Amino acid sequence: MSRSIARRRGYTLVEMLTTVAILVIFLGLMVSLARRVRAQSAELVTKEVLVKLDRLMAQYIAHNNKKLPAVQPFLTADQPVPQDEAALRRLATANNKDFVRVLRSQPTLARAFEAFPVRLYDEVTLHDDWGNPIVFMPSKHKDIGTALRDRYFFFSAGSDGKYLTRDDNLYSYEVSGE
Repeated sequence: MSRSIARRRGYTLVEMLTTVAILVIFLGLMVSLARRVRAQSAELVTKEVLVKLDRLMAQYIAHNNKKLPAVQPFLTADQPVPQDEAALRRLATANNKDFVRVLRSQPTLARAFEAFPVRLYDEVTLHDDWGNPIVFMPSKHKDIGTALRDRYFFFSAGSDGKYLTRDDNLYSYEVSGE
C-alpha cells in the first residue's frame, strides 16, 4: 500500500478549534442562564420578605391602637433628598434598625424574625437578598413611591442598590396588592 492511502489518526487543528468554540459558547449561555436564575431568586426572596414585613407591621398596628411606630424616617416630605448613595444607605440602615427593634419589641412578632434566613437577618438589621437594608416608609414620598390610600409600605433598593431608582426597586404594596 502506498503512503497516500494510509489512514491518519487524531484531529485536525480546525476540528479542535471548532470544538473549543462550541464549548465556549455553551459555557457562556450557561453562565448567562445562571445569572438570570440568581436574579429571579433574589427578587422572589426579597418580595417574600416585604410581604412578611407588611403583615408584621399590620399586626403591630392592630395591637397598638392603630398607631404607626415611631421610627427614624428614611426621608421626610420636607427634607431635601440626598443624592449621595452613601448618605441614603446610612439613612436606610438607621430606619431599618429602628423598625426591626420596634417590631421585635413585641413578643408575638419577635418569633417571626426567627424565620428569616441568616444571610438576610443579623439580629439587628434586615436586608434584601442583595445586601441592602430594607426601608419602612410610614407614608408616601414623591421620590420613593406611593401606596394606595397613603398606606405605609416597605421597599428594597433592588439589584442596583440605589434607593432612588424606581425601575428595579421592590415595594411591599406592589407585592401584596395593597
